[in-house]
Amino acid sequence: MFKLNKIHKSSRTDIAMNIRFPEDIYTKYKKLSKETGHSFNGLVISAMIYALENIEV
Repeated sequence: MFKLNKIHKSSRTDIAMNIRFPEDIYTKYKKLSKETGHSFNGLVISAMIYALENIEV
């Protein structure tokens, strides 16, 4: 289960890039960001790390 206890922090080695989000996903992440006080970017990166670590190919 994905939990919001470890949020990714930006570092100098991060690569900046643009990504397009479906409006419904963007809205949910913005709401979650406001509710938790975590950055939008940190939430998205943390979810991506979790998905990569738990994917079944």
